[in-house]
Amino acid sequence: MENFIKLIKAEIKNIKNVKHGIIDFKTHITGIYGQNGSGKTALVDSTNILKAYLLGRKLDFFYDLINVEAKTCNLDFTFEVEISEKKYKIFLEVTLKKIKKTVENEEVNGVVVDKEIIKYSEIIGEKATSKKVLIGSTKKEVLKNSESFKKLLLNEDEKINLMVIKKVAENESTSFLFIEELMKVLIKYKEKYQEIINIILALKKFGVSDLIVITNENLGIINMNNIFPLNVRTNKSFGSFLITEQNIVIDEKMCDELHRVIEQINIVLHSIIPNMSLGLFENKRELVEKNKINVMFQIKSMRNEIVIPFKNESAGIKKIVSILSALIAIYNNIGTCLVIDELDSGIFEYLLGELLSILDEGIKGQLIFTSHNLRVLEKLDKDSLVFTTVNEENRYLRLKNIKPSNNLRDVYIREMTMQEQNEILYEETNNGEIEFALYEAGVLDAKK
Repeated sequence: MENFIKLIKAEIKNIKNVKHGIIDFKTHITGIYGQNGSGKTALVDSTNILKAYLLGRKLDFFYDLINVEAKTCNLDFTFEVEISEKKYKIFLEVTLKKIKKTVENEEVNGVVVDKEIIKYSEIIGEKATSKKVLIGSTKKEVLKNSESFKKLLLNEDEKINLMVIKKVAENESTSFLFIEELMKVLIKYKEKYQEIINIILALKKFGVSDLIVITNENLGIINMNNIFPLNVRTNKSFGSFLITEQNIVIDEKMCDELHRVIEQINIVLHSIIPNMSLGLFENKRELVEKNKINVMFQIKSMRNEIVIPFKNESAGIKKIVSILSALIAIYNNIGTCLVIDELDSGIFEYLLGELLSILDEGIKGQLIFTSHNLRVLEKLDKDSLVFTTVNEENRYLRLKNIKPSNNLRDVYIREMTMQEQNEILYEETNNGEIEFALYEAGVLDAKK
């Protein structure tokens, strides 16, 4: 059986305006709803941090995501994992800390991994074994789970080597557990640490190819008109091509893969937008060095075989095209997880509802998204929906006392005024105050 990972729970502390929030992912699809500035994007940002962490990337970029009043943030993720016919629950606990560091004689903001621990329990039949520390690292301990690593740590040369690797990770603002140098050490003792190696490599693979995070930053450039992000998921990785009217140059193997992805996209695109397809037009192939060929190409839109600049398409069509490869991936692959901010932005609400209904019926992977469009509440089950609250200490909840016959859209709208749940979902505005403020602002402008 193929190895796979599924995200089943996220708990975040001190990410933007979320001082504490927990989401259990009960179904294949989870939509997150709430008023502006209530913590929806914070969950997307948290998964983006997770991806960078698993890939061993620098984390300094996420300094501003840590709550302004806090020195640290906590990210705890729980996964279901299947490796070589063994099933596990994996618990990843990460603490990031704000620091100041000197770069080229200038003090800058930075982030360091203050604590990282992987715990696990094996699932045998219907029961899970007690939770144990698999591997971890803290400020005081180079390697947690000292009993398992006792022999390794008693080797003075290896201990010094591990301390050096940890220092390198700290200086580079990356994870110690997912740095390549640590894996090399573990592989030297693979007979003893094979299970640890398997789980770390599975999490790495999840970060590389199976966890797809599309942020507003990624999609925002659609509105720039001259640049378009084509998000592409291959068998090995996920990435974003910035498509422009100018020639794009990539190596031959990647170009061949892109041909395949565009063929996939077109199959679905035809069913959504009749008579439209994407075309990859090669201008030149050039031998740049031994066994390496670069391809120069452009991507354009075709309507009834008439070629037009892709920039002339609407923002909604660009959005759909941009995410189609990722949607195809989660529909067909059990271990793929797509997290996308403002899924509804620019997409006709009826089409959005139909797409989500189709995904809900046949999806093999996982979709986590934020949205403002309330039509979705009429298309998904209550277990697929999470709502933000005004309580920064308890940001996420599911609606209680929902009957099968209830229209969730109506319930949610009613709740924003009646406030019958355990937490307040909407911080009410005063229409009279807004009206007066608009008038007052106009008066101020008139005085100039």
